[in-house]
Amino acid sequence: MSDSKASKAALKVLRQSNNEWSTEYFAISVGAIMLLFAVHHWSKVIDFRYGPRKKPFKLSKSGVRADRSLLYITYWAINLVLAVTNVDLTEVSYVAKRFGWISVANLVLLVFLALKNTPLAPLTGNSYEKLRPLHKVAGYTCIFTSVLHAIVYLSAWSETGKLAKMKKAKNYAGAIAGMAMVVIGLSTITYFTRRYYELVFYMLHILMFSLVMIAVGMHRPEFSSTTVIIVIFTASLWATDRIIRGAKILWNIFGNSATISALPNEAIRIRLNRHLPCSPGSHAFLWVPAVRWVESHPFTLVSSKPTEFIIRVYDGFTRDLYRVAQSAPGRSLRCSVDGPYGQMPNFKAFEKVVLVAGGSGASFTFAIALDLIQTPTKSTKYIDFIWAVRHHESLEWFAEELKIVQNSPDINLMIHVTNASSPPNAFAQIEKDITPMQPSLPIVTNDLEKGHLHESTVKVPFSADCIKPGRPDIENLIKTASNSQGNADGRVIVGACGPKELISMARNAVNNDVRDERLSVTLYTETSSNRATITSCEIWDQ
Repeated sequence: MSDSKASKAALKVLRQSNNEWSTEYFAISVGAIMLLFAVHHWSKVIDFRYGPRKKPFKLSKSGVRADRSLLYITYWAINLVLAVTNVDLTEVSYVAKRFGWISVANLVLLVFLALKNTPLAPLTGNSYEKLRPLHKVAGYTCIFTSVLHAIVYLSAWSETGKLAKMKKAKNYAGAIAGMAMVVIGLSTITYFTRRYYELVFYMLHILMFSLVMIAVGMHRPEFSSTTVIIVIFTASLWATDRIIRGAKILWNIFGNSATISALPNEAIRIRLNRHLPCSPGSHAFLWVPAVRWVESHPFTLVSSKPTEFIIRVYDGFTRDLYRVAQSAPGRSLRCSVDGPYGQMPNFKAFEKVVLVAGGSGASFTFAIALDLIQTPTKSTKYIDFIWAVRHHESLEWFAEELKIVQNSPDINLMIHVTNASSPPNAFAQIEKDITPMQPSLPIVTNDLEKGHLHESTVKVPFSADCIKPGRPDIENLIKTASNSQGNADGRVIVGACGPKELISMARNAVNNDVRDERLSVTLYTETSSNRATITSCEIWDQ
């Protein structure tokens, strides 16, 4: 009898060791992938700085997708291999337990990928917003393995008549954790993220994540199992990131206030009286406690001296800010910022810069353009600036920036108003309000933001040299960049920020129209959303 007990105890220890082994190898495998990305990133940086300008290869859109697919397949393969290796597949309960360990391993990964102050930013050149798709994939995988863990366990207990085990506190704690994970998954449905972001998506994420961490800890509270240690480590990662973000908020709140001004066509300009050191095109989380005490939202910085945001008004936080600006124009509110964030290419290192923006996405392109103007370099010789807006009133959003850009001899400025219903004299008031911007520019009206093309012209206060009849031909602009005089072996960067349709046009233009082997092209995109002017970013080198 004693030998039988000793044998069972030994087998239990072996299973425990094998389960711990699965999480260790998961960490090693994922870490190796991250290391490869870091090596790849820095090899590209070194090659860009010191390598030949001529690039003998082209990376197509299908190639980018294939790379992403390969990454996801590799990740899922790691999960599958570790789920079925060194486990007795004839014992269903053992398989269920292994899925539980894999779920915990994925929980660590998804939290790591969600960190705003991620160490992957300097190592791989990918800040948190570019890691968001990977975070989502890890999250869905964690939910899937958690559900499998529960289903397989319940099936095994049902067959052996042991369902009564669910009455134990640690087991129904596990069930609570699983249900909380499913709720988080449901909150990511597009309908909720677009219409009820703060209430459903954001708040549920915080509450359900906290519940998951507590419930998983209660599910396996024994320190000998190491599961609770992993949970504590994961919670510490999240808490450390929150502490860092909180420290930034506290540091930037002293003596800081925001002057909020309403702009035409439902937009607002926010100017802070404290300088935020940041690189052009980066973004920060704005916190205005008088408007939303527990919320901060990300917006692209138009300028850092002074710190300014131009924000398109939608629902929720931005709508409340707009009401404040309307009720008390020029009102100053206590505020702070968490940031800056973002990993952008060095636009100054390129001979040709093409900036394309739609709507409020111009916050990004104006920031880059102003930096290129104010700190000129020997490298950048040509700058094309294209901005598409739906309504003529939206030009006032960036009136101050437009004055600087329009007066720069280094920038080829093209503005397109996509609302064809604008009357020819609709810009009279704008011209009166921003007289330093000088004469008039016919603006072509074609709904580039939606991908629809129309043609009509209206007068706006710009130089006639900026007249561009017809739609902004992004494809032709990139072709022209490749044939620019003195730029035969040069480097070109296309920076685009706006709706998905505009980003798709820029991406297709680079993919379909750059055929000159002498040219090195980098595409950097940011997709604007109904919550902020930044979401996911993509760097794509040719």
